[in-house]
Formats: sequence, C-alpha cells, structure tokens
Amino acid sequence: MSENEFLIEIDELFGRLVEIKWYFVAIKKMTTITKRKKFLALLEKEIMQEESGSNIIFAEEHGDVYICMIFKAKNNIKKVVIDVLDKNRGKPIEPNLQAGNVYIYGASGTIFQPNVKNGHSDIIDSEKSSDFDS
Repeated sequence: MSENEFLIEIDELFGRLVEIKWYFVAIKKMTTITKRKKFLALLEKEIMQEESGSNIIFAEEHGDVYICMIFKAKNNIKKVVIDVLDKNRGKPIEPNLQAGNVYIYGASGTIFQPNVKNGHSDIIDSEKSSDFDS
C-alpha cells in the first residue's frame, strides 16, 4: 500500500451505516478491524462533545492525533475521512489569515482546508469535491 492509497469501509456511527475512508498512515496505525471499531467509538464520543458543530474533529489515540473530516447531509453523517496529523511538518496546522483559511496537513499527503470566514461548512481536502457527493 502506498501513501496515496486508502481503505474504504462501511461501518456504523450513531446507529447508521457510514462510509469511512482511512488514508494510508491512519490504516497503518489501525491495522485491525477491532482497533478501527474502537477508534470509531472514540470518534462518536468526540463528535458528541464537539459544541461548535465543526466538520473537523481531532481525536488522539496512543499518542497520535487523527484528523477526522465529517460530511453530513440533512444532519446525518454520510462519510468520514480519517488521516493522522503530520507531526513531521514544522506547522501541521497553518493559518492563512489573509485568505481566511487554515491548512491542516495529514501524514498521508492529505490537506484539509476549513474556511475560517464561512465556518465549518466549506471544507475540502486534496480529493475532488465530487468524491463526496452521495
């Protein structure tokens, strides 16, 4: 598996089936189905605690920080994209205040970009936006 590859699973979050897209470094850390299910249970707790309603959730597991991008439709989670925060970068979270953006760098080469001015709804990563239409 190369750094550009990912694993797509259908799993349950909040009692609904959701597409979970694990990027290379995240799947390298979560090697078994049991580990991934435990992580998703942790993610559910993090989502419930998140008061701002942000589409980006950070979850820590065994010293690694996971970036979890949540895609919703009609208040239901449809898709989750997961990568590990790139600790090797000098600034893995880099604000660009002039443009009103924040860049969050994943260890698999992903770039998550929430729009600060418009809130959490304008979030993209290095994938095509059409990948998230469903």
